Amino acid sequence: MASSNSTLSMNRIVLFALYIIAITILVYYIYDGYDYYITPFMERPHHPDHQNLKPGGIRGHGLGIIGTIMMLTILVYSMRKRNIIFSGIGQLGSWLDLHIFMGIMGPLFVILHTSLKLNGIVAISFWSMILVSLSGFLGRYLYLQIPRNISGHEIDLQELESTNENILKEIEGKYDIERSFISEMETLIVGKLYPDKSEFATFFSFLKADIFRLFRIRNIRKILRRSKGLSKKQIGILLGMMKKKAFLHRRLILWNNIHRLFHYWHVFHRPFALIMYLIMVIHVVLTVILGYTWIF
Repeated sequence: MASSNSTLSMNRIVLFALYIIAITILVYYIYDGYDYYITPFMERPHHPDHQNLKPGGIRGHGLGIIGTIMMLTILVYSMRKRNIIFSGIGQLGSWLDLHIFMGIMGPLFVILHTSLKLNGIVAISFWSMILVSLSGFLGRYLYLQIPRNISGHEIDLQELESTNENILKEIEGKYDIERSFISEMETLIVGKLYPDKSEFATFFSFLKADIFRLFRIRNIRKILRRSKGLSKKQIGILLGMMKKKAFLHRRLILWNNIHRLFHYWHVFHRPFALIMYLIMVIHVVLTVILGYTWIF
């Protein structure tokens, strides 16, 4: 377990470093080419940086290649998930983090590649790419609502119920707190749960509860301090256990709704991804045929 946690921490450090490096490069290129990017399209051929920053220029073309490679790397997560090539290599959650990183940074590099000039069939690919990227944030949020073990595989309903009950007994045993009080605290943490609501009503209730949770946590701390006479350290430990149980309980009650939401997200996400990749391939092939081979 310690080794798994250490690996997970190292993966997060590496991922954080990748974000810092990629964002730094993007910020530098935006700053360096700002004057060109704000120049009207009709006047750009006369700009001194046009040969370098245009989509077919040295930097512009290079940014397109980097963005394209990143967008293709996104597919590695799907291959790992389906055990085609990378089965057993690394934790699924770490692959997902890399998938999201490439899905965020790839489009940003492609945006600079286009120099914000979009027309024709490329515009369709570009906006498909933007929709895929934005929907990726939604997919990550829904993914986190489905309980998983440390290797990233989904926990079944029976195991989830067992874990939830074990945490409840641990709270009762350590802090001598009645179940009714624990239930009240759960409601404050994740809001009221309505399993009979539609999937989309469930989603918006998730968002509302998660956005305003910070304010409710402060009230919970006050309640625990006043009614239970616990120290600051005890409140921190107990609150962590209560939050874990509250999220498990929410996932238990709304199990079916969460999985249906995730299914609907796939239905939306995949077509735009297919359009994006199809047009991207056409664009790259035509670029090579027309002789735009960068520095090669």
